[in-house]
Amino acid sequence: MRVAMIVNAFPEISQKFILNQVTGLLDAGVEVDVYAAMKPKEAKSHEIAERYGLAARTTYANVPRSSMARVLGLPGLFFRQFFAHPGAALRAFRYGRYGTASRNLKTLYFLEAFGDSRYDVIHCQFGPNGLVGAFLKDCGIAGRLVVTFHGSDITTYPSRYGEGIYRVMYDRADAVTSGTSFTKAKLTANSCPETKITVIPVGVRMDEYAETDFASREPFSILSVGRLVEVKGYRWAIEAFAKVHERFPRAEYLIVGDGGLKASLEALAGELGVAGSVRFLGAMRDTEVAALYRTASVFVLPSVIASDGAEEGQGLVLQEAQACGLPVVSTRIGGIPEGVIEGETGFIVAQKDPAAMAERICLLLGNPELRKQMGVAGRAFASARYDVPVLTKKLIELYGRVVS
Repeated sequence: MRVAMIVNAFPEISQKFILNQVTGLLDAGVEVDVYAAMKPKEAKSHEIAERYGLAARTTYANVPRSSMARVLGLPGLFFRQFFAHPGAALRAFRYGRYGTASRNLKTLYFLEAFGDSRYDVIHCQFGPNGLVGAFLKDCGIAGRLVVTFHGSDITTYPSRYGEGIYRVMYDRADAVTSGTSFTKAKLTANSCPETKITVIPVGVRMDEYAETDFASREPFSILSVGRLVEVKGYRWAIEAFAKVHERFPRAEYLIVGDGGLKASLEALAGELGVAGSVRFLGAMRDTEVAALYRTASVFVLPSVIASDGAEEGQGLVLQEAQACGLPVVSTRIGGIPEGVIEGETGFIVAQKDPAAMAERICLLLGNPELRKQMGVAGRAFASARYDVPVLTKKLIELYGRVVS
């Protein structure tokens, strides 16, 4: 079976889950090629991408980030594809069928990237790339089409570009996957046939997260991992930490990730008098993050429903933390509650409630035995439900069903 995986920027430092899925398929003997719209802005990449030699398996469509650059490059791109694939080149402009993928010229760029290659399955990560996949299937490049939704591609994208933006793609897709039942419900509400949807979470590689000695952890270290954007809710976590710091002056809050809110979050920490105890570590490689998981005592994912309606589709960092034996504190939004056993592997609180979040963090910081108990339960939960080989088997079974 030959599979082509369509992604955005690759390998993106904030999308380890795609690397896990690609490498899981390779481990299982599936021939996978990656087709990426562009190279990432961030030069730093995860160690696993290098270990599996994914650069040699990746073809870049080189879609310009600037719309002006796309327009300027259109004449040459179109005529190259018209002489090579005249029917497909003309089909690429059917905006009514392929929506934003046609309008932003991704249909043409990916047509050139695929050339004469043909695949049993084209698997598109994120709904908008599914529009590209529908086009490629119509061109005969893909025998079958699978599309995976992750979060904002269904919580906000239809409201921005029209509720019917995915209509044709739903029809052309042979299968659609979502990481949680929450995302599945959003898809069905957007008129995706429920019979086409399979819930397959994105997973963690348990072999990357060795069990650690709880006694060796920093007893007052709190960790978060995620982009510094509104939906991650860091404002509320910093407010919660200020309350925690009053009770545990030795507490330290480590935040891994980059984003546009960094300056305002640093300013907030200063206003609350905890600037010296909140450390912004920037984007980090998977091996560096794993080391932090091993030494922290509590993990926090303070996500909120953003002003544009975005919600967490799954929140994979919660599963990574639990895989490392970390008790977690997170919020009751999106697909998050499906990835935590409330009261057993962590705590779920209301969004934007720093007092409730601080109370749960303090409970964990003050009770090493509870942290250990939840950590052991969390690792067992992650291993049983989110280990990459387990999920890869489900994905290959799905491929088999659509190809047969």
